[in-house]
Amino acid sequence: MSRVRRCAVIAHRGGAAEVPENTWTAVEHVAELGLAWMETDLRVTVDGVPVLSHDPDLVRLVGVDKAIGEMTWEELAEHDAGDGRPHVRLDDALAAHPDLRLNVDLKESAVVQPALQVVRDAGALGRVRFASFSARRLAVLRRQEPRATTSLGVGDIAGLLLRAEASLALPHTRWGWAKGRTDAVQVPERFHGVPVVTPRFVAAAHSSGLEVHVWTVDEPAQMRRLAALNVDAIMTDVPTTAVAVLGG
Repeated sequence: MSRVRRCAVIAHRGGAAEVPENTWTAVEHVAELGLAWMETDLRVTVDGVPVLSHDPDLVRLVGVDKAIGEMTWEELAEHDAGDGRPHVRLDDALAAHPDLRLNVDLKESAVVQPALQVVRDAGALGRVRFASFSARRLAVLRRQEPRATTSLGVGDIAGLLLRAEASLALPHTRWGWAKGRTDAVQVPERFHGVPVVTPRFVAAAHSSGLEVHVWTVDEPAQMRRLAALNVDAIMTDVPTTAVAVLGG
């Protein structure tokens, strides 16, 4: 009998339905909740400073038509990130909260090397997981730093799905992502109406040495259903609710 796993809570963008996303307020919110992990996004300024931001510009959140990648850090710091304070620099977040773990989505190729260097300089390789929809970005990062922890790329997720449906068990050493420390597969419960997170998928991931993280889960009933499927974590915009439902 497989063991029952505790379903952890990962605050998506710091809890985007509860606080301004990817801001200092969001980072502090995660810390105050006592959560181990915050999911966030990384962009880079023109002078190479990685900052927490999902969008490439400031339009949606603060109504300023300026691209982050076209500003220096000094110029970006003059603008509100959404909570009355400047954007959060990755190096500052790691320094200010040494116990916090960050699941960072590399939103552009230009941020890969600067982000990796910041994490190295902070001695934080053990508390940062790199993620991306781009398998190429993750492959570049793994080549540059075999000690880096990453999630599974999109192509390998598709392979895992096929193997799960075919009930094929392959050891993770047979996979291309074995280079580096890939520890999680991060997926939606359904994709274009097709179920992704099934008992077979969860079992296949676990047998390959991977945790299963599901995004973005905001409804208590869905949280309980996924916990019953033995997933390892949910990413949620309502971490306060998730903590109450799942216990943290």
